[in-house]
Amino acid sequence: MKINVFRKMETFVYKHLVVPLQGSNIYDFVSGFYTEGDSVLDFGSGIGTNSILFHPKDYTGVDVDKSRVLESKHEFPSYRFQEISYISNEDDQLSFQDKSFDIIFISLCLHHIDSSKCKVLFKEFRRLLKVDGFIIGIEPVITSNKLSNIFMNLIDGGDHIIGYDNYHKMYLSESYETKTINSVTTFGYHLWQYTAKPMDSKSHPYSSDMTNYRKTIKPLNTGILYGKWVGIFYGCYLLSKYTFGLKFNI
Repeated sequence: MKINVFRKMETFVYKHLVVPLQGSNIYDFVSGFYTEGDSVLDFGSGIGTNSILFHPKDYTGVDVDKSRVLESKHEFPSYRFQEISYISNEDDQLSFQDKSFDIIFISLCLHHIDSSKCKVLFKEFRRLLKVDGFIIGIEPVITSNKLSNIFMNLIDGGDHIIGYDNYHKMYLSESYETKTINSVTTFGYHLWQYTAKPMDSKSHPYSSDMTNYRKTIKPLNTGILYGKWVGIFYGCYLLSKYTFGLKFNI
């Protein structure tokens, strides 16, 4: 299957701009919960940079974006990565046996997924986790800092950046107990570091929509997402034209 050129370009930007700006220290907390020998599923593994938090024999990274999976395999050949389909209803399952993992790691992923799909994922994660297994996660959150909220929604591709309380309620609706580890600020983002452990299999209704920040800023975000490439290509065109013009005159 041919990979979309736009996805390739976005992967390039994510790898060389977004990841360095995030800073590796935001993942230091993971070492306090992982011990070599723990089986780990990295859900939404992206370009694979977080794989090095774990031992290769313990790790499996999965993502729906083929270009990022290929990038991961190229950059981290000793680790396992695979492309998956979207999990959108309760009939969808990942290709792993029940109780396969001690840890499910979710990094900056859930804010791209609406609450109904998150609830489906939480049910699937409960199937995959061992008896004492748990989730380790990190997500951007809405806080009292209005400028940060606007900034996150302006530059981030995720339509579902919500607050701490809503994350707790969403997990609780699928009977997960969440515990806050820390809240860190980096590059204008407020990030929630947490664990979540299934208590039982009870499910309760829960729904949340895009925040008012997102609804208002979505058109600008879309313009930035696609418009930046128009600007870059046009700038390269002008630069090339000007450069060749100078050479021609010489």
